[in-house]
Amino acid sequence: MKATGPYLRLLVGAGFAALLYGPSPTVAATAPSLGQAASFGVLAASKVTSTGPSVVAGDLGISPNNASSVTGFTFSTPPGPGLVLGTPHFADAVALGAQNDVTTAYNNLAGQACDMTISADLGGSTLPPGVYCSASTMGLTGTLTLDAQGDPDAVFIFQIGSSLTTASASLVSVINGGNNCNVFWQIGASATLGTGSTFVGNILALASITVTTGASVDGRALARTAAVTLDSSAVSACGGGGGGGTTPTLRKAFSPANIPAGGVSTLTITLSNPEDTTSTLTADLVDTLPSGVVIAATPNVSTTCGGLGAPVAVAGASTVTLPAGHTIPAAGSCTVTVNVTSAVNGSHVNILPAGALVTTTGTNAAPAVAILNVGPFGAAGIPTLSEWAMIMLAALLVLFGVGQIRRHAM
Repeated sequence: MKATGPYLRLLVGAGFAALLYGPSPTVAATAPSLGQAASFGVLAASKVTSTGPSVVAGDLGISPNNASSVTGFTFSTPPGPGLVLGTPHFADAVALGAQNDVTTAYNNLAGQACDMTISADLGGSTLPPGVYCSASTMGLTGTLTLDAQGDPDAVFIFQIGSSLTTASASLVSVINGGNNCNVFWQIGASATLGTGSTFVGNILALASITVTTGASVDGRALARTAAVTLDSSAVSACGGGGGGGTTPTLRKAFSPANIPAGGVSTLTITLSNPEDTTSTLTADLVDTLPSGVVIAATPNVSTTCGGLGAPVAVAGASTVTLPAGHTIPAAGSCTVTVNVTSAVNGSHVNILPAGALVTTTGTNAAPAVAILNVGPFGAAGIPTLSEWAMIMLAALLVLFGVGQIRRHAM
Protein backbone atom coordinates (compact mmCIF):
# COMPACT_ATOMS: atom_id res chain seq x y z
CA MET A 1 0.00 0.00 0.00
CA LYS A 2 1.36 3.41 -0.89
CA ALA A 3 1.60 6.24 1.61
CA THR A 4 -0.95 9.03 1.43
CA GLY A 5 -1.44 12.39 3.11
CA PRO A 6 1.13 15.12 3.81
CA TYR A 7 4.02 12.68 4.03
CA LEU A 8 3.80 11.65 0.41
CA ARG A 9 5.80 13.78 -2.01
CA LEU A 10 6.54 13.27 -5.67
CA LEU A 11 10.17 13.97 -6.45
CA VAL A 12 10.12 15.59 -9.86
CA GLY A 13 13.30 16.21 -11.88
CA ALA A 14 13.99 17.07 -15.54
CA GLY A 15 13.17 13.93 -17.52
CA PHE A 16 12.77 11.64 -14.47
CA ALA A 17 9.62 10.17 -12.95
CA ALA A 18 9.23 10.43 -9.19
CA LEU A 19 9.51 7.45 -6.87
CA LEU A 20 7.07 6.93 -4.00
CA TYR A 21 7.94 6.00 -0.44
CA GLY A 22 6.40 2.96 1.16
CA PRO A 23 3.98 2.62 4.11
CA SER A 24 3.84 5.19 6.89
CA PRO A 25 6.22 4.37 9.75
CA THR A 26 5.05 2.89 13.05
CA VAL A 27 7.11 5.38 15.10
CA ALA A 28 9.39 2.78 16.68
CA ALA A 29 12.48 4.98 16.79
CA THR A 30 14.32 5.26 20.11
CA ALA A 31 17.15 7.71 20.79
CA PRO A 32 20.30 5.97 22.03
CA SER A 33 22.49 7.41 24.77
CA LEU A 34 25.66 9.02 23.44
CA GLY A 35 27.38 8.77 26.80
CA GLN A 36 30.71 10.61 26.90
CA ALA A 37 30.29 11.56 23.25
CA ALA A 38 27.39 13.91 24.10
CA SER A 39 29.69 16.89 24.74
CA PHE A 40 31.52 16.52 21.42
CA GLY A 41 30.79 18.48 18.28
CA VAL A 42 33.52 16.62 16.37
CA LEU A 43 35.08 13.24 17.13
CA ALA A 44 37.36 11.27 14.79
CA ALA A 45 39.73 8.32 14.81
CA SER A 46 42.47 9.12 12.27
CA LYS A 47 42.43 12.87 11.57
CA VAL A 48 40.58 16.15 12.08
CA THR A 49 41.33 18.81 9.47
CA SER A 50 40.09 22.38 9.22
CA THR A 51 40.56 24.69 6.24
CA GLY A 52 39.58 28.32 6.82
CA PRO A 53 37.80 29.68 9.90
CA SER A 54 35.76 26.60 10.78
CA VAL A 55 34.05 26.58 14.18
CA VAL A 56 33.28 23.65 16.47
CA ALA A 57 30.82 24.68 19.18
CA GLY A 58 31.47 21.80 21.55
CA ASP A 59 34.36 19.50 22.40
CA LEU A 60 36.71 18.18 19.72
CA GLY A 61 38.37 14.81 20.08
CA ILE A 62 40.51 12.22 18.35
CA SER A 63 41.30 8.61 19.29
CA PRO A 64 43.35 6.50 18.74
CA ASN A 65 45.48 9.09 16.87
CA ASN A 66 46.76 12.10 18.78
CA ALA A 67 47.18 15.89 18.51
CA SER A 68 49.61 15.61 15.60
CA SER A 69 46.66 14.46 13.46
CA VAL A 70 44.57 17.56 14.20
CA THR A 71 45.38 20.48 11.88
CA GLY A 72 44.04 23.92 11.00
CA PHE A 73 42.98 25.06 14.48
CA THR A 74 44.35 27.77 16.75
CA PHE A 75 46.08 25.14 18.94
CA SER A 76 47.56 23.22 15.99
CA THR A 77 51.22 23.27 14.93
CA PRO A 78 51.39 25.44 12.89
CA PRO A 79 48.26 27.25 14.14
CA GLY A 80 45.26 27.82 11.84
CA PRO A 81 42.10 29.91 11.94
CA GLY A 82 39.78 27.11 13.10
CA LEU A 83 38.11 27.64 16.48
CA VAL A 84 36.97 25.13 19.11
CA LEU A 85 34.47 26.55 21.59
CA GLY A 86 34.90 23.59 23.89
CA THR A 87 37.66 21.30 25.18
CA PRO A 88 40.08 19.43 22.88
CA HIS A 89 40.78 15.79 23.77
CA PHE A 90 43.71 14.08 22.07
CA ALA A 91 43.98 10.30 22.56
CA ASP A 92 43.05 10.64 26.23
CA ALA A 93 40.63 8.65 28.37
CA VAL A 94 37.74 11.00 27.52
CA ALA A 95 38.24 10.66 23.75
CA LEU A 96 38.60 6.87 24.05
CA GLY A 97 35.47 6.62 26.19
CA ALA A 98 33.58 8.81 23.72
CA GLN A 99 34.62 6.58 20.81
CA ASN A 100 33.47 3.49 22.72
CA ASP A 101 30.12 5.15 23.43
CA VAL A 102 29.76 6.14 19.76
CA THR A 103 30.27 2.50 18.79
CA THR A 104 27.57 1.42 21.24
CA ALA A 105 25.15 4.07 19.96
CA TYR A 106 25.98 3.20 16.34
CA ASN A 107 25.16 -0.45 16.92
CA ASN A 108 21.96 0.49 18.73
CA LEU A 109 20.83 2.62 15.78
CA ALA A 110 21.76 -0.06 13.25
CA GLY A 111 19.77 -2.66 15.18
CA GLN A 112 16.46 -0.79 15.30
CA ALA A 113 13.67 -2.13 13.11
CA CYS A 114 13.13 -0.27 9.84
CA ASP A 115 9.78 1.48 9.46
CA MET A 116 10.22 2.69 5.89
CA THR A 117 12.65 1.99 3.07
CA ILE A 118 13.95 5.05 1.25
CA SER A 119 14.24 4.46 -2.48
CA ALA A 120 14.61 8.02 -3.75
CA ASP A 121 16.37 11.28 -3.00
CA LEU A 122 15.17 12.75 0.31
CA GLY A 123 14.72 16.23 -1.17
CA GLY A 124 11.17 17.57 -1.17
CA SER A 125 9.97 15.06 1.43
CA THR A 126 8.13 15.64 4.71
CA LEU A 127 8.56 12.72 7.11
CA PRO A 128 7.04 11.86 10.51
CA PRO A 129 9.11 10.29 13.33
CA GLY A 130 10.42 6.84 12.59
CA VAL A 131 13.29 4.70 11.32
CA TYR A 132 14.18 5.19 7.65
CA CYS A 133 16.61 2.89 5.92
CA SER A 134 18.51 2.27 2.71
CA ALA A 135 20.73 -0.73 2.08
CA SER A 136 23.02 1.41 -0.09
CA THR A 137 23.22 5.20 -0.34
CA MET A 138 21.01 8.15 0.56
CA GLY A 139 21.05 11.53 -1.14
CA LEU A 140 19.53 14.90 -0.37
CA THR A 141 18.94 17.59 -2.98
CA GLY A 142 16.86 20.49 -1.71
CA THR A 143 14.86 20.43 1.53
CA LEU A 144 14.01 17.55 3.85
CA THR A 145 11.36 18.41 6.47
CA LEU A 146 11.04 16.30 9.61
CA ASP A 147 7.63 16.76 11.25
CA ALA A 148 7.65 16.02 14.99
CA GLN A 149 3.83 16.38 15.12
CA GLY A 150 3.97 18.34 18.37
CA ASP A 151 6.09 15.78 20.24
CA PRO A 152 9.35 17.30 21.62
CA ASP A 153 10.68 13.76 22.15
CA ALA A 154 10.04 12.63 18.57
CA VAL A 155 12.98 10.66 17.17
CA PHE A 156 14.12 10.36 13.55
CA ILE A 157 16.66 7.68 12.61
CA PHE A 158 18.24 7.20 9.19
CA GLN A 159 20.05 3.89 8.62
CA ILE A 160 22.32 4.15 5.58
CA GLY A 161 24.15 1.10 4.26
CA SER A 162 26.99 2.98 2.60
CA SER A 163 27.21 6.75 2.05
CA LEU A 164 25.19 9.93 2.60
CA THR A 165 25.67 12.85 0.19
CA THR A 166 23.90 16.19 0.21
CA ALA A 167 23.87 18.55 -2.75
CA SER A 168 24.89 22.20 -2.46
CA ALA A 169 22.50 24.39 -0.44
CA SER A 170 20.52 21.41 0.85
CA LEU A 171 18.51 21.86 4.03
CA VAL A 172 17.19 19.62 6.82
CA SER A 173 14.48 21.23 8.94
CA VAL A 174 12.72 19.91 12.06
CA ILE A 175 9.25 21.39 12.58
CA ASN A 176 6.24 21.26 14.92
CA GLY A 177 8.02 21.09 18.26
CA GLY A 178 10.79 18.66 17.34
CA ASN A 179 14.40 18.77 18.45
CA ASN A 180 17.46 18.61 16.20
CA CYS A 181 19.24 16.55 18.87
CA ASN A 182 16.77 13.71 18.30
CA VAL A 183 17.79 13.18 14.68
CA PHE A 184 20.34 10.40 14.07
CA TRP A 185 22.20 9.40 10.90
CA GLN A 186 23.82 5.94 11.14
CA ILE A 187 26.09 5.64 8.10
CA GLY A 188 27.84 2.45 7.00
CA ALA A 189 30.61 4.31 5.17
CA SER A 190 31.05 8.07 4.84
CA ALA A 191 29.05 11.33 4.81
CA THR A 192 29.67 14.34 2.57
CA LEU A 193 27.72 17.56 3.11
CA GLY A 194 27.69 19.77 0.01
CA THR A 195 28.62 23.45 -0.04
CA GLY A 196 26.25 25.67 1.88
CA SER A 197 24.19 22.76 3.26
CA THR A 198 22.29 23.36 6.50
CA PHE A 199 22.19 20.00 8.25
CA VAL A 200 20.80 18.84 11.58
CA GLY A 201 21.26 15.80 13.77
CA ASN A 202 23.91 13.42 15.00
CA ILE A 203 26.06 11.93 12.24
CA LEU A 204 27.55 8.59 13.33
CA ALA A 205 29.67 7.38 10.42
CA LEU A 206 31.69 4.18 10.33
CA ALA A 207 34.37 5.90 8.22
CA SER A 208 34.70 9.62 7.45
CA ILE A 209 32.64 12.84 7.54
CA THR A 210 33.32 15.79 5.21
CA VAL A 211 31.64 19.13 5.88
CA THR A 212 32.41 21.32 2.86
CA THR A 213 32.59 25.09 2.43
CA GLY A 214 29.82 27.02 4.12
CA ALA A 215 28.01 23.90 5.35
CA SER A 216 26.79 23.67 8.93
CA VAL A 217 25.73 20.89 11.27
CA ASP A 218 23.44 21.55 14.22
CA GLY A 219 24.26 18.30 15.95
CA ARG A 220 27.44 16.25 15.94
CA ALA A 221 30.00 14.83 13.50
CA LEU A 222 31.21 11.53 14.98
CA ALA A 223 33.50 9.37 12.82
CA ARG A 224 34.37 5.93 14.20
CA THR A 225 37.37 4.80 12.12
CA ALA A 226 38.50 7.67 9.89
CA ALA A 227 38.60 11.48 9.59
CA VAL A 228 36.40 14.53 10.00
CA THR A 229 37.20 17.26 7.46
CA LEU A 230 35.93 20.84 7.81
CA ASP A 231 36.24 23.70 5.31
CA SER A 232 35.03 27.10 6.53
CA SER A 233 32.14 25.22 8.11
CA ALA A 234 30.44 25.00 11.49
CA VAL A 235 29.42 22.18 13.83
CA SER A 236 27.33 23.05 16.89
CA ALA A 237 26.91 20.26 19.42
CA CYS A 238 23.42 19.60 20.75
CA GLY A 239 22.86 19.83 24.50
CA GLY A 240 22.32 16.75 26.62
CA GLY A 241 23.03 13.09 25.95
CA GLY A 242 20.97 12.73 22.81
CA GLY A 243 17.92 14.56 24.06
CA GLY A 244 17.27 18.26 23.89
CA GLY A 245 17.68 19.30 27.55
CA THR A 246 15.26 21.60 29.36
CA THR A 247 16.60 25.07 28.59
CA PRO A 248 15.99 27.13 25.44
CA THR A 249 18.39 26.77 22.54
CA LEU A 250 19.62 28.93 19.68
CA ARG A 251 20.72 28.07 16.18
CA LYS A 252 21.41 30.19 13.12
CA ALA A 253 22.07 29.89 9.42
CA PHE A 254 22.82 32.07 6.39
CA SER A 255 20.89 31.34 3.18
CA PRO A 256 22.64 31.27 0.84
CA ALA A 257 25.81 30.64 2.83
CA ASN A 258 27.96 31.66 -0.14
CA ILE A 259 27.50 35.03 -1.89
CA PRO A 260 29.51 37.32 -4.17
CA ALA A 261 30.80 40.58 -2.70
CA GLY A 262 27.83 42.94 -2.44
CA GLY A 263 25.35 40.06 -2.57
CA VAL A 264 22.55 39.51 -0.07
CA SER A 265 21.99 36.57 2.28
CA THR A 266 19.18 35.96 4.76
CA LEU A 267 20.26 35.32 8.34
CA THR A 268 17.79 33.17 10.27
CA ILE A 269 18.06 32.85 14.05
CA THR A 270 15.91 30.06 15.51
CA LEU A 271 14.86 30.14 19.16
CA SER A 272 13.60 26.81 20.53
CA ASN A 273 11.82 26.01 23.79
CA PRO A 274 11.63 22.37 24.96
CA GLU A 275 9.40 23.20 27.94
CA ASP A 276 5.61 22.72 27.92
CA THR A 277 5.10 26.33 29.00
CA THR A 278 5.75 29.51 27.02
CA SER A 279 9.21 31.03 27.46
CA THR A 280 9.50 34.83 27.64
CA LEU A 281 12.66 36.82 26.91
CA THR A 282 13.68 38.81 30.01
CA ALA A 283 16.49 40.63 28.19
CA ASP A 284 17.10 41.74 24.62
CA LEU A 285 18.60 39.11 22.33
CA VAL A 286 21.31 40.95 20.39
CA ASP A 287 23.25 39.35 17.54
CA THR A 288 26.35 41.31 16.54
CA LEU A 289 27.38 40.54 12.97
CA PRO A 290 31.04 39.71 12.25
CA SER A 291 33.34 42.45 11.00
CA GLY A 292 32.68 43.21 7.34
CA VAL A 293 29.04 42.05 7.42
CA VAL A 294 26.20 44.59 7.77
CA ILE A 295 22.43 44.78 7.56
CA ALA A 296 21.37 45.00 3.90
CA ALA A 297 19.88 48.15 2.36
CA THR A 298 16.49 46.44 2.51
CA PRO A 299 16.62 44.62 5.86
CA ASN A 300 13.27 42.80 5.61
CA VAL A 301 13.63 42.07 9.32
CA SER A 302 10.80 40.04 10.85
CA THR A 303 10.01 37.53 13.58
CA THR A 304 7.55 34.72 14.21
CA CYS A 305 8.09 35.00 17.98
CA GLY A 306 5.14 36.21 20.03
CA GLY A 307 4.97 39.58 21.72
CA LEU A 308 4.69 43.21 20.75
CA GLY A 309 7.15 45.19 18.69
CA ALA A 310 9.29 44.32 15.70
CA PRO A 311 12.92 43.23 15.87
CA VAL A 312 15.37 46.07 15.26
CA ALA A 313 17.82 46.06 12.34
CA VAL A 314 19.01 49.25 10.64
CA ALA A 315 20.45 49.22 7.12
CA GLY A 316 24.23 49.49 7.26
CA ALA A 317 24.37 48.67 10.99
CA SER A 318 25.94 45.56 12.48
CA THR A 319 23.34 44.30 14.97
CA VAL A 320 19.89 42.76 14.96
CA THR A 321 17.89 42.85 18.20
CA LEU A 322 14.83 40.94 19.40
CA PRO A 323 13.49 43.01 22.33
CA ALA A 324 12.70 41.55 25.74
CA GLY A 325 9.09 40.52 26.21
CA HIS A 326 8.90 38.40 23.07
CA THR A 327 7.92 34.78 23.59
CA ILE A 328 8.90 31.32 22.37
CA PRO A 329 5.95 28.91 22.18
CA ALA A 330 5.73 25.91 24.48
CA ALA A 331 7.48 22.86 23.03
CA GLY A 332 8.12 24.85 19.90
CA SER A 333 10.30 27.40 18.17
CA CYS A 334 10.21 30.77 16.44
CA THR A 335 12.58 32.71 14.20
CA VAL A 336 14.13 36.09 13.55
CA THR A 337 15.14 36.78 9.94
CA VAL A 338 17.06 39.67 8.40
CA ASN A 339 18.88 40.36 5.15
CA VAL A 340 22.62 40.99 5.41
CA THR A 341 25.38 41.84 2.96
CA SER A 342 29.15 42.18 2.75
CA ALA A 343 31.65 43.79 0.41
CA VAL A 344 34.56 42.01 2.10
CA ASN A 345 35.73 38.72 0.59
CA GLY A 346 36.41 35.87 2.97
CA SER A 347 34.69 33.63 5.51
CA HIS A 348 32.81 35.55 8.21
CA VAL A 349 32.02 33.67 11.44
CA ASN A 350 28.86 34.76 13.28
CA ILE A 351 28.59 33.50 16.88
CA LEU A 352 25.80 33.99 19.40
CA PRO A 353 27.49 32.88 22.64
CA ALA A 354 26.11 30.67 25.38
CA GLY A 355 23.92 32.76 27.66
CA ALA A 356 22.90 35.20 24.94
CA LEU A 357 19.24 34.11 25.14
CA VAL A 358 17.88 35.00 28.59
CA THR A 359 14.33 33.80 29.31
CA THR A 360 11.95 32.82 32.08
CA THR A 361 12.88 29.16 31.45
CA GLY A 362 16.65 29.63 31.42
CA THR A 363 19.42 30.53 29.00
CA ASN A 364 20.99 28.80 26.01
CA ALA A 365 23.75 26.46 27.18
CA ALA A 366 25.48 26.20 23.81
CA PRO A 367 26.48 28.89 21.31
CA ALA A 368 24.91 29.23 17.88
CA VAL A 369 27.32 29.49 14.96
CA ALA A 370 26.96 30.27 11.25
CA ILE A 371 29.50 31.12 8.55
CA LEU A 372 28.94 33.44 5.59
CA ASN A 373 31.41 33.00 2.73
CA VAL A 374 31.88 36.04 0.49
CA GLY A 375 33.83 36.20 -2.76
CA PRO A 376 34.28 34.51 -6.11
CA PHE A 377 33.12 31.20 -4.64
CA GLY A 378 29.75 32.72 -3.79
CA ALA A 379 29.37 34.06 -7.31
CA ALA A 380 30.30 30.94 -9.21
CA GLY A 381 30.76 28.10 -6.73
CA ILE A 382 27.22 26.79 -6.96
CA PRO A 383 26.12 27.08 -10.59
CA THR A 384 22.39 26.86 -11.27
CA LEU A 385 20.11 26.86 -14.26
CA SER A 386 16.68 28.42 -14.28
CA GLU A 387 13.70 26.17 -14.89
CA TRP A 388 13.26 27.64 -18.37
CA ALA A 389 16.89 26.97 -19.16
CA MET A 390 16.45 23.35 -18.05
CA ILE A 391 13.36 23.00 -20.24
CA MET A 392 15.16 24.50 -23.24
CA LEU A 393 18.15 22.24 -22.69
CA ALA A 394 15.90 19.17 -22.49
CA ALA A 395 14.11 20.25 -25.69
CA LEU A 396 17.39 20.73 -27.53
CA LEU A 397 18.56 17.27 -26.45
CA VAL A 398 15.30 15.75 -27.71
CA LEU A 399 15.57 17.57 -31.05
CA PHE A 400 19.18 16.49 -31.38
CA GLY A 401 18.19 12.88 -30.71
CA VAL A 402 15.34 12.98 -33.24
CA GLY A 403 17.68 14.49 -35.83
CA GLN A 404 20.22 11.75 -35.25
CA ILE A 405 17.57 9.05 -35.62
CA ARG A 406 16.30 10.53 -38.90
CA ARG A 407 19.83 10.90 -40.25
CA HIS A 408 20.63 7.25 -39.58
CA ALA A 409 17.29 6.14 -41.01
CA MET A 410 17.97 7.82 -44.37
